[in-house]
Amino acid sequence: MRADEKYLFARRFAVHVGVDTGKAFHKLVARGPEGRRQPPFKVLVNRKGFEEAHAHLREMFPNHGPADFLVGLEFAGHHGYTFAHFLAAKGYHVVSVLPAHTKKAKELEDNSPLKSDDKDARLICKLTGDGVFVPFPFLDTPYVELKVLVTHRHRLTVEQTRFRNRLQTILDLAWPEFLGHFTNLTKRTPLAILERWPLPQDILAASPETVLRLVKKVSRNHIKPTKVRALLASARETVGLMDGADQRRDEMKDLFARWRLLRAQLDELDTQIAALVELCPEAERLMTVPEIGTLCAATIVAELGTPDSYAHPAQVLKLAGMNLVGRDSGLSVSGRRWQSKRGRPMLRRQLFLLAGRWCSPRGLMRNEYVSLKERNGNCKTKAVAAIARKIVPVLFHVMKSGDGFDYERYYRNRRRKDAA
Repeated sequence: MRADEKYLFARRFAVHVGVDTGKAFHKLVARGPEGRRQPPFKVLVNRKGFEEAHAHLREMFPNHGPADFLVGLEFAGHHGYTFAHFLAAKGYHVVSVLPAHTKKAKELEDNSPLKSDDKDARLICKLTGDGVFVPFPFLDTPYVELKVLVTHRHRLTVEQTRFRNRLQTILDLAWPEFLGHFTNLTKRTPLAILERWPLPQDILAASPETVLRLVKKVSRNHIKPTKVRALLASARETVGLMDGADQRRDEMKDLFARWRLLRAQLDELDTQIAALVELCPEAERLMTVPEIGTLCAATIVAELGTPDSYAHPAQVLKLAGMNLVGRDSGLSVSGRRWQSKRGRPMLRRQLFLLAGRWCSPRGLMRNEYVSLKERNGNCKTKAVAAIARKIVPVLFHVMKSGDGFDYERYYRNRRRKDAA
């Protein structure tokens, strides 16, 4: 809905409620048909506190049922989600007030930068009644489960990056030459070598034949003996620090043990995500699009939910924070535009990665990518970001149409645009 439509939608409700959420308690302010905001009410984050809040609202406005209430919540991270679902189960209509809107409107309340829970709750109540909110995403069961799994997997991948950086830091001190032979420490071969022989003195204590056999087995004979001999030579001539060797060895062993557990958890999550994708028809349709695998489709669907919630691809772009903004006021007119980046970062990241694959030498939009790169001063990032925006209508159509990706139709439309 546009701003005017949201304002008219908010006017349909007799009572507007603003909730400033927190970890231990929430603050609630309600405004009835007479237009006067009631004193703040403290809501404890437990069953008793939620029930008391429900009873408090019914007591203040006995002539109105839950369907007459529009409740706006400003979420503090994940705090407030339980209260939102409790209210929705009781029949209240729940929306979300963005913290950015509350922050910008704070001084309009009392011409003061003062921040307090009571003031925030009163301001959220006012913004809710004025239609300054966004819909709250209530998802069906498979989509909720998919979102939980995708978010969990993303956090594990972040943890995996931390493990890799920590391992690289240790090697910078103990065996800096190792990174010249294996630039990617997440591959099987370098991990197997370091798990077996964490430090250069450890690999030198083993026979060269033992090292060759291990590398040949793990790499499936892809790494030649000359590279292994060069690795051994670097271990003999290393400039790494020798003091604290026992402590560094123990630290690396502990790091590898936790890394093995993390990889096992990632494999288990991938299995669960693949099973849930089969229950989401939108994800299966997305997987017919070139370069979209199980994880990519799962992330897009988990962030978007059902496509019926959106009427136009522009809404998806705004949700991802990929809508263009700029300056156009008076004489301060700038032709430059940039992405707002106020949406969901995981969705934006996944679309950008997908665009990168479509911009590869054999990608579907390679020609457009080359043309955009030339027009933007050979800047690859801007070109890929522009391609990511162009991909959204294609994905939106695939999700809503009920059919898979149609290669013939896609290339037919591309030829028509090129001819024009």
